[in-house]
Amino acid sequence: MLSSQVLRRYPNFAGLSEEYLKDIAKISRIRNFESGEELFREGNTATHLMLLMFGEIHIVYQLGDGSEVVADTLVAGDPLAWSALLEPHTLTASGVANKAGSLIEIEAGELRCMCKDNTDFGYAMMKEVAKTLRSRLSAMRVKAAASLAVPA
Repeated sequence: MLSSQVLRRYPNFAGLSEEYLKDIAKISRIRNFESGEELFREGNTATHLMLLMFGEIHIVYQLGDGSEVVADTLVAGDPLAWSALLEPHTLTASGVANKAGSLIEIEAGELRCMCKDNTDFGYAMMKEVAKTLRSRLSAMRVKAAASLAVPA
């Protein structure tokens, strides 16, 4: 079983009570991955909320023409697969390991039940998801602006 102290190291969980952290730890596991491994696929059901322990993961979007673009690169401490907490629980991007590492997988169905059963906890989790979304949108905005920039 994962230690609640491991979860406390992550900004998304730092402010939660020890009781909540222990409950989350019970539904969590560590998963190792290799460089090049696809960790989740755009369009699939999000079964786990994830926290990157170490390594590097590209967030990849599939374009209408079938090509793929790396929209962001995540590093240690970053959350992944936030779709696990938001309906319809469908992944909006793929995650591909750029460097080998480990992540924490948190069982999404049980985590959603915890959010529903305790609105204070649910609100705290949704605030963290909103922060993640804000960060990802900012990264996309910068990437889009850079690709449109006219060379001097």
